[in-house]
Amino acid sequence: MSGFHLRLKAARKRLGLTQEQLAAELEVTKAAVSAWENDRDRPGFRHLPLLKSVLGISLDELVYGEADGGLPEVPEALFARNKAEEALLRTFRRMPVKRRQALLALMETLD
Repeated sequence: MSGFHLRLKAARKRLGLTQEQLAAELEVTKAAVSAWENDRDRPGFRHLPLLKSVLGISLDELVYGEADGGLPEVPEALFARNKAEEALLRTFRRMPVKRRQALLALMETLD
């Protein structure tokens, strides 16, 4: 796989995020993410650290790719361990960012 735009799209899809969800995480428009993924534009430098964080890959891997052109392995912690976790992850990933933040804050009070 070559090209930043293809690595970005693959990394987003690998996490099960829509363009709209990624855009919300980065505080940009869905059109901006679409332009990046279709090689019509590139994200500004200020977006790169957050892209790295949200996608869970290094900037070197995202910008330059790996020698074999593949994406890094997704940490096991990002995978659901059973059907219940899978349903929770799917629902969580579809939530708007503010709802996710509120849910995480609520869960912290349960510890």
